[in-house]
Amino acid sequence: MKDEHIEFPLLLSNYILGTLIIGFSLYVYYYKKNTVPLYITLAIVIAGPIEDILVYLIKSMGHIPDYQKRKYILLIDQLTSLGFLFFLLLAIIESSR
Repeated sequence: MKDEHIEFPLLLSNYILGTLIIGFSLYVYYYKKNTVPLYITLAIVIAGPIEDILVYLIKSMGHIPDYQKRKYILLIDQLTSLGFLFFLLLAIIESSR
């Protein structure tokens, strides 16, 4: 089986599920004024699409040596992980009130 046969359905599934989560989060916030789902949504967006976009930008910069790209990608990974964990912490704090 080719990689494309596995990668595309997984990518599509991730985007569909992410879109559903964002939609339900906005619904819950709008109708119930509960911010917990919004924090979870922000965590997902940071660790998902934002990280992907930043990594893509670094990889597409031809003037940066590969060893330097790896350092930047590691930095992006760590910073987006921190953002992810920060918003999950906010969700836990808010849900415990």
